[in-house]
This record gives sequence, structure tokens and C-alpha cells, in this order.
Amino acid sequence: MALQTFSGHPYLISQSVRPGGAAGDHQVPSIRAGDTLVSVRHVSGDFVTNADLTSEFSIPAGTVETINNAAGTDTTGDFLIVTFARQP
Repeated sequence: MALQTFSGHPYLISQSVRPGGAAGDHQVPSIRAGDTLVSVRHVSGDFVTNADLTSEFSIPAGTVETINNAAGTDTTGDFLIVTFARQP
């Protein structure tokens, strides 16, 4: 997945929709330690659930393509919309 940039914005921005799951590690293509997690939204297929879970998640040091919400919300059966930024 290519990271996108916006005119005048100093960071490359990327977004990925991923399947939810039990609290713990979630795979996000292209994300890596050192990136900035901008937002993590928990949405259901019908959008009845639409919650900001950003504060529960981190990008663990030394990882590639992983975010983690250990002891956080179980999102099984739903989706995560992950937005992250990287300095070019």
C-alpha cells in the first residue's frame, strides 16, 4: 500500500481497513515502529458501532505491520479503520 502525501503537509498519511479481533496484536500493512498513529476507529458492517479506540492502541517498538491494544476492546466481527503518519 502506497503512503499518500498532501500538498504542504510534512507527513505521509496512510489508512487501512482491517478485520477486527480479540484484544492484542492486529496486522496493518505498511505500518512500522516510529510511525504516528493518528486514529483507530472501530466500526461494524452496518455502522451502528462507530467508536474512537485510538487511546487503546500503540505501535509496539521493534515491530512491522502491527498495532496492539492489549487488554482493550474486543472488535471481533467488526472492522478497524487505522490512519497513521510517517515522516518522509
